[in-house]
Amino acid sequence: MSDTPLAKARARPVYRNIGFGDLAHYRLPIPGIASIVHRVTGLAMFVCLLFLLAMLQMSLKSEAGFEAFRSVVWGNPIAKLVLIGLLFALIYHLVAGIRHMIQDANIWLDLASARTSAFVMFGVSIALTALVVWRLV
Repeated sequence: MSDTPLAKARARPVYRNIGFGDLAHYRLPIPGIASIVHRVTGLAMFVCLLFLLAMLQMSLKSEAGFEAFRSVVWGNPIAKLVLIGLLFALIYHLVAGIRHMIQDANIWLDLASARTSAFVMFGVSIALTALVVWRLV
């Protein structure tokens, strides 16, 4: 009875397209989350590059410009949080890029290694960001 076409059709895996409403119920594995965060940090750095270059130009133009930059950055806690977020984006993107280059060399390709390296990547990025912020403040 198990050789019937109906039994074979039921034994096949079912692949579903995930709709936007299903995203809240879908559990993405940690390597997938790491990949998405890598893309988001790259986009955040690209978008904020114009702002950062304008701030750099303002700070290098004159002494008054540097004082204005300093009052904006060090006087405003929201600006500090944005800069810390951009620092995390830079460090995370760098560490994730190194991880991807290692994976391009056919190392850490199995699921267990990918999970472990993703957790390590998050931990290293957070630790390096905390270390840099601690040294700057």
